[in-house]
Amino acid sequence: MIKSVIFDMDGTLLNSSYAMTLSVNHVRKSYGLGPIQKDYLEYIINEPSIDLPMELYDVKEYSQEHRDRFAKHYLANANLHVKPYEGAYELLKSLHVKGVTLCIATNAADFFARNMLQGQGMLDFFSFVIGSNNVEHSKPNPDMLHHISELSKIPLSKSLLVGDSIKDEGAAHNANMDFLFVDWGYGKSDKPTKSFKDMTRLSNYLQTRIQ
Repeated sequence: MIKSVIFDMDGTLLNSSYAMTLSVNHVRKSYGLGPIQKDYLEYIINEPSIDLPMELYDVKEYSQEHRDRFAKHYLANANLHVKPYEGAYELLKSLHVKGVTLCIATNAADFFARNMLQGQGMLDFFSFVIGSNNVEHSKPNPDMLHHISELSKIPLSKSLLVGDSIKDEGAAHNANMDFLFVDWGYGKSDKPTKSFKDMTRLSNYLQTRIQ
């Protein structure tokens, strides 16, 4: 039986790709670059082989100005456009009430995650919110998962990772823990052992693992 559920956020709990696209295009416009489409952004952020600085801003690496422009726009505007997936709030509430330790492991910075989760009334469900800025390596590296395990004092053998991408799946594999793939998000999975088409099916499965 599990004691902790670790969730990816974007594409798993929150539909945030439109908000991300607006902020990326805000930065691109300031550098004279044309807009990119939301579907393309959804694709590239979940492909481990994609060079994101080059694809997003035609640079070898992000400058502090890139980061600051994006952060200012995203923090100010994300909650105007982010939407929780249907049933996400109810799922988190039911797990929280039953005493399951809930955590976030996101390749976004933790302050973006906290801002959006707070805006959607979900932040208080989570014991730990870990972003790419809190560890040396982001997913598919398992650093976030090991860090959460250390913070929560719950072994990964008693935890599940829920996510929507091959980066999430890779992180779970590298951490030797169970992975649940949700196919309503932006990414894909390599060979998912367990996949779910909607939040109700995911909730029903999780209830069997925590009783």
